[in-house]
Amino acid sequence: MTGLRRVIHGSGLRVANLVVSTVIGFFLMPFLVQHLGDRQYGFWVLAGAILGYYGVLDFGILSAVQFYVARALGKRDLDTANRTISTAFFTFAALGLLILLVTIVLAGSAERLVAAGSEVATFRSVLLIMGFGFAIGFPGRALLGAMCAHMRWDLVSQFNLGSLLLRTAAIVIAIRSGGGLPALAAITVFADVLAYTGYFIVLRRIQLPFHLSLALVTRPTFRELLGYSSFTFVAKIGDQLRFYIDGFVIGAFITVNAVTHYAVACRLATSFLELMVAIFGLLAPWFSLLKGTNNHLEIRRVFVFGTKLSAFSSTVVASLMIVYGTGFITCWMGISYLDAFWPLLVLTLAILIDVAQLPSVSYLYGVYRHRFLAYATIVEGVANVLLSIYLAPKYGIIGVALGTAIPLIAFKLLLQPVYVCRYVGLPLAEYYLGILGRPAAIAFTAVLLPAFFLSTTISSRNLLQIVALAGAQLAIATVAGYFTVFGKDERHTIVRVMLQALRPGDKRAVECLVPASQA
Repeated sequence: MTGLRRVIHGSGLRVANLVVSTVIGFFLMPFLVQHLGDRQYGFWVLAGAILGYYGVLDFGILSAVQFYVARALGKRDLDTANRTISTAFFTFAALGLLILLVTIVLAGSAERLVAAGSEVATFRSVLLIMGFGFAIGFPGRALLGAMCAHMRWDLVSQFNLGSLLLRTAAIVIAIRSGGGLPALAAITVFADVLAYTGYFIVLRRIQLPFHLSLALVTRPTFRELLGYSSFTFVAKIGDQLRFYIDGFVIGAFITVNAVTHYAVACRLATSFLELMVAIFGLLAPWFSLLKGTNNHLEIRRVFVFGTKLSAFSSTVVASLMIVYGTGFITCWMGISYLDAFWPLLVLTLAILIDVAQLPSVSYLYGVYRHRFLAYATIVEGVANVLLSIYLAPKYGIIGVALGTAIPLIAFKLLLQPVYVCRYVGLPLAEYYLGILGRPAAIAFTAVLLPAFFLSTTISSRNLLQIVALAGAQLAIATVAGYFTVFGKDERHTIVRVMLQALRPGDKRAVECLVPASQA
């Protein structure tokens, strides 16, 4: 019950964080462009793009910290948990030093990136400030992994939201006062370091005892972290090939103008993916903790319940996107971008099959079976590139969308369920028909039937009407799903947990996460 409450509470705050950051980004970008100018803002984007590649140096270690710490908590082995956190922390510190050295080299070559000599010094200072901040904040990723292992996404989201609001307010004040890019960089660094400091303070309160020491770093622990993280790293590369290569294919084999039209569809589909991951991408440490307690029956129960929730919720959102896709695109970008609807339809259906089974992905990471996921994702990514290149000249941006969708659907619908159900101990027929198919079918029906009747009485020609219609259908679908998708015990669980999630956060130590049957 505590674990489920934390998942729901954390999911709600993650969604709120995602919404707030999206809204702030929407308004902050024109503010910065207006005050800094196109050229200065371009330098900021360029610096961010360069530093963004530093994230690859994570090598998936954060996910490894989450797995090993959560498993240790399940075993009530705090010595192993502290050893894992310390080893990861100082490994990230070494990587941070590497980042700093690379940044110094890049800053020394700033004149090759910036043509105007008078702006070289500004761009160099921004790179150095951001690189230094990234380097000193990199060890904080180990603390973030430990917080996730404790299933305290609520606190992580609160720190991130506080950091975002503080950073935004400080940026607005600084820019209005005449500050330039260096001030923007310094504020960003300060806010990030403040969030990581908060993680450290909280860990000292929720993990008793909590020790962070170089003396706890061990070679076997380091090898364990690398063993787990290597497959996460491979999966990340596969994801890059799956979702972030289409624009290059369109630019090379269709036209550059088509990139913008496809980007409309891709942005909406990616937002759908991000929303579902924010809600349902939190189960991995719970599975790891249960693995530590050897509670296989509870693992299966969490998997089944989570898949029902994910399948139903994601189908509702996908159905609403399909029903109101043309109207939303018209209101948002204009009627000339309506050709983006068909790629949006293809991508939405493909991503639906992916996110409806997010508990399967969390399970694979949570019980150290993500090797299969890593290799399959790489194969899927390569197939995406090859199919997109083949279909783009024939079918345009729809062909590129199909190039992404076909391998994704084949893997997620045909291969992944077979592998996961084998280890969870579920019959495939029960999974396809009862756990995955039935909630999806009910959700699809609950959205489409009201859409047919509502669309005949209200014209969805403006954004306000679309939001009103979608909200009404969401309420109808939620009620229908509550009474038809879930059994009596599951409905009672949902109500109890939702009520508990409204209460103040649980301040007890790690043992509160262990199921009572294992205490």
